[in-house]
Amino acid sequence: MVHNRGGNSQYNWRVKMCGIAVAFGWQDAENAVGSMISGIVHRGDVTDPVATLGPSHAMCTRRLRIVDADHAVQPQFSADGRIVVSFNGEIYNFRQLRNTLSALGVQFKTNSDTEVLAASLLTWGARALQRLSGMYAFVAIDLRNGQFIAARDPLGIKPLYYVKGETGYLFCSEIKPLLAATDTGMVEAVPPGVMITRRGPMAYPTCLSFPSTPPVAGDAKKLDRMLYEAVQSHLPPDLPVATMCSGGIDSTLITHYARRDRPEIPGYFLGSPDAPDYGYAKEFADKSGLDLRCVEIDPSGASSEPMIDEIVKTVESFEPDLVRHGLCTYLIGKKIHEDGYRVALCGEGADELYCGYPPLELIFANEGDEISRAVRIQYLAIMHRSVLQRVDRCTMAHGVEARVPFLDPTIFNYAMDLDANAMVRDNPGGFPMGKIILRAIYDLYPDQLPKSIRNRKKLSFYEGAGFGGKHEESPWYDLAEQTISDSDFAEGKKEFVDYDLTIKEELLYLRKLAAQMDIARVPQLKVRSRILYPQTKRADMLKGRIVRHGQTQRRSQSTLSRLASGTENCGSVSQGNRIQVSCETSVTKLSTRSRPAGLA
Repeated sequence: MVHNRGGNSQYNWRVKMCGIAVAFGWQDAENAVGSMISGIVHRGDVTDPVATLGPSHAMCTRRLRIVDADHAVQPQFSADGRIVVSFNGEIYNFRQLRNTLSALGVQFKTNSDTEVLAASLLTWGARALQRLSGMYAFVAIDLRNGQFIAARDPLGIKPLYYVKGETGYLFCSEIKPLLAATDTGMVEAVPPGVMITRRGPMAYPTCLSFPSTPPVAGDAKKLDRMLYEAVQSHLPPDLPVATMCSGGIDSTLITHYARRDRPEIPGYFLGSPDAPDYGYAKEFADKSGLDLRCVEIDPSGASSEPMIDEIVKTVESFEPDLVRHGLCTYLIGKKIHEDGYRVALCGEGADELYCGYPPLELIFANEGDEISRAVRIQYLAIMHRSVLQRVDRCTMAHGVEARVPFLDPTIFNYAMDLDANAMVRDNPGGFPMGKIILRAIYDLYPDQLPKSIRNRKKLSFYEGAGFGGKHEESPWYDLAEQTISDSDFAEGKKEFVDYDLTIKEELLYLRKLAAQMDIARVPQLKVRSRILYPQTKRADMLKGRIVRHGQTQRRSQSTLSRLASGTENCGSVSQGNRIQVSCETSVTKLSTRSRPAGLA
């Protein structure tokens, strides 16, 4: 079924945290927080009062409107008032944590996961972070001893940035508000799986695990059960929810599991009936009874410079892959919001985990486990600056919270343990096929999941939506080529020498970004999101298949072995504060250092 109609607004909505602004040890903290929160108003529709916690501490949250407004106001306190938390995201296992804490005698005033987090930090200190399953970024202050923790989830699904001053910190969910709040200091990203305290940044133990040795064989039925449970845990029980359904392997599976118990959930497809992916999405909708809603792209509007300006401003990046796909996520997020939905599930993360990208397919088919896993680690390590940054910014621009069930810890850990045969099937006469175990799940539901989707090849989001083809066939790529001469590009490369520009499209976006923010104060922009590939067999087959222009580097097998062991840095994390965190450390637990209760 294919429809274009409105959504549902009959539910009793519960708290959704969407953007935070915190000043710790900062002169004129209240005004600084007020300035930052004004820059993230798009992340919700209610601004809670600024909480002033002394002369140099303040917190504020921008959140989505709810019915139970009195109980949902942030920041949230522990029962004794000692720990105060400003939180963005969702802790999916907060009910289990609440039960554990209740058994220890902890009392609660609300049903909020933020209060559970405050109680967890009071009870277990920083060790509480290892118990969390979810997507989150938060700042917690211990009002008794003056300590604080700022932390980000292990994969960086939710954003958190900061400026370090002489006496304290400013924290915010986006970059530009920090630049506006202070004229000095570099804006840094809190790396995934890292917490910042008075002692500085450190990695914390998480619930993610690293590959077992030897790897294990895949079991489609087991993964089927795990995916169903992961999707159910990501569905808000009292909120209307939608899915982004492109007709690809991953988003189709997410939609399938979401509708098993809630068949009213609609799927949103970006593109017209002429789009390459439409036939797949429609076949799934016809076969399963899905309410498929099309969001068509206006070619003239999408190709215009004002739209490019808007997307670059939204994603806070100039990486072509992020910007191009950002348009697609932005447009579909806008329609989901207009139809009355505040939560949407998507299939992001499956390509990185289960080898959906051509380079991963080829490497897993031709290299040993050590090298293959090292390359996959890099894809996972840069997600917080690429895929996840795009999804967060482009949905939150419209007050929609996107959730990524494939990055649930159970699914992540299972994928990391699988052997290559569960990931990739070699094809001597052609290109290897990835995501084998996900394709096998389709065989479990022949009446609901089309074989055509199981057997299909991957298309990029914008290509499948009909907004250009591979690589140099994008309208925005063409615009850059038409408007930037070779001599202008040469001058641009000199002007922005620290940004290692390789194509005109990058210069087009970087100039627009530089007009919107002081890029010199954002060091991470100079650290490109690049993947180190081995000199693999049949490497010539990758020509024309790597999505990111100029985003590949060749490294020796020994370098990739060091990546796999965590002794080589891929440069995907913040450099300004000299946190030396390897590709591996951003996706797995590092430290077992215990800390006392409270934020001592």
